[in-house]
Amino acid sequence: MSSLFSIPIRKWRLPDAGAVVVAVAGFFLLGMRQAFTVPLTFGQSLAQAILAVGGAFWVLTRVAGARSASNVRLLAGAMLVYLFASLVSYGAAMARGLPPNAIVLADRYVFADLTLASIVFFVIAVVQSRRALDTVLKGLVLGGTLSAVFALVQFGTGLDLAPQFRLPGLKAEVFTLVTNLMREGLSRPQGSAGHPLELSAVLTVLVPLGLGVTCSAKARGARHLPWAACTLVLTAGALVTISRSAVVGLGAAVLVMCWRWPIKRAAMLLVGALTLLGIAAIAQAKVISALAASFANSSSDSSIASRAIGAQYVSDTYREHLWFGQGVGSYPALNQPVLDNQYLSRLMETGLIGLASYVAFLVVALFLAIRGAQVTSRPTAELSSAIAGSLLATIVIGLILDTAGFAQIWYLTWLLIALAGAAWRLSNREAQVLPFGDAAVAATTARERTATPT
Repeated sequence: MSSLFSIPIRKWRLPDAGAVVVAVAGFFLLGMRQAFTVPLTFGQSLAQAILAVGGAFWVLTRVAGARSASNVRLLAGAMLVYLFASLVSYGAAMARGLPPNAIVLADRYVFADLTLASIVFFVIAVVQSRRALDTVLKGLVLGGTLSAVFALVQFGTGLDLAPQFRLPGLKAEVFTLVTNLMREGLSRPQGSAGHPLELSAVLTVLVPLGLGVTCSAKARGARHLPWAACTLVLTAGALVTISRSAVVGLGAAVLVMCWRWPIKRAAMLLVGALTLLGIAAIAQAKVISALAASFANSSSDSSIASRAIGAQYVSDTYREHLWFGQGVGSYPALNQPVLDNQYLSRLMETGLIGLASYVAFLVVALFLAIRGAQVTSRPTAELSSAIAGSLLATIVIGLILDTAGFAQIWYLTWLLIALAGAAWRLSNREAQVLPFGDAAVAATTARERTATPT
């Protein structure tokens, strides 16, 4: 009985409690459809409401005079430039005049960006240790795994379980499920996402996080097989969406992560992937053949043709509002071709200045995550490297998906940016660059277990 109450009080510091809050929000963000909203919150889902409260709490503490012990000025500067470009675009569009429906969308977009910015600072403020970072990543991985399970069940049986996962008291907004989305003769599931392509994007981005959590746990001598299983489920869920973005995104993530991997791990993953592909080919698995066919038949694919039309439209019209765009958030209301490209959308809405600020924002976050993987202990390095891989996958996916138009992947993008800043800050606390040797890992793990928090 005494062991039951032997948990030291210091383990429940406010930063760790804040990380648990972010982890819970991340779980519900990815594990539950965002069409289920909290009453009296202007259409916010449970995850969005939790994160918004956290962001508002951070703002109130700043107003009250609280200051962080350390900060990430480079990331904060990039984010402020991004927000400034959006606000200038908003002001220029209002001065020219926009249709009423476009004004509504622009207002919502600016408010959402300001809310997300406060959430970034909140996440960085509460993720102050490797354990806190690990907790948040696990929450995201578990939420994505649940969505992947829903997708696999739907793909295998046709039964859609995702609408059944809804907490009491939440309101179901008017939401029409995407239907008749067939590719190469297979029906594409959407899991807890709003669209199969969003599901593919989310799960693809989460696979590196699952791998990072697994390797970090193994480096600490903790249980890692459950997280390895989650990673496999995430990968399978991404593949059954029959999306080219899953293959391309995972390839990009591996490129940014593998340079730090031990040769044994890289060899094992390569052999494992080739073995699974061989088994699938022998068994004539429909998913693999459909994926191969989607690449082979890309020249006649309707989605690629639609993107080409959108790209041509942008090429012909973006110079009309070259520097500040036609108005942030207004593109969907102006009866224009679908773009399915976050960068082209940003260019049209905020001009060259807005596009450059968004790209710089992502690149700064990626740089910080990579730096965090270079100057830290092995367990934390695995997490930082995973964040870098996920960010690069997000950057690539933005070429084929208007990520700002989908709640899950857009919020996940901002959370990854915040976690990149937190990982970089953790790296600065390391006294020296530690090698991958077992002795160094053991020494680091021992220090993490015995260190007294300040």
